Amino acid sequence: MNTIKAVIFDLGRVLIDVKFNQQTLKFFGVDSDTRDAEKILNKAFQNELFRKFNAGRISAKEFYRAFNKQFNLNLDYETFAQKWCDIFEPVEGMEELFLKVKQKLPVGVLSDTDVLHWNYCLKNYPFLRLIEKPTLSFEIGALKPDPICFRKAAQNVGYPPEQCLFIDDRPVNVEGARRTGMQAIVFENAARLKEELKSFGIIV
Repeated sequence: MNTIKAVIFDLGRVLIDVKFNQQTLKFFGVDSDTRDAEKILNKAFQNELFRKFNAGRISAKEFYRAFNKQFNLNLDYETFAQKWCDIFEPVEGMEELFLKVKQKLPVGVLSDTDVLHWNYCLKNYPFLRLIEKPTLSFEIGALKPDPICFRKAAQNVGYPPEQCLFIDDRPVNVEGARRTGMQAIVFENAARLKEELKSFGIIV
């Protein structure tokens, strides 16, 4: 096993939790009573408009207009942006764990996200500003598990994939990372991740 020289985190449901609101669930075609996050995410990434926005192929204003039209809404742009971003909350223990890892190794983030969500998270979760070169789908034009994403994330932390540890809540993305040579962990919670990082010798 190669020595880990850098740790790359997913953003949503790893560093920051995601609690989809009812309007967003409707947009993804998911029953508003659904609490199965994996089902919601699978539906989300089947939504072509959502994929285009996350891949940076349409702007925030274009996405806003399409969203308004699809639901026959009359939201102004600022109200839409507020509602679209009103889905995040902290993951207990993850900021502390992130900072502990950063004291030892370079850290990165690899996230399928859009410009509105990223800017909101940067503003509201300042520890994310410590990531020097985030790898964001809307900037690189690709979504996980495309190998391009993992290779770019490795490049951004300055090490080959074989020396990077990737952490994501979705098994499909963890498998994608492993296929590019990364070591990878399926995230469950901060306590479990802490023990796994100890087993790699990253923290004590």
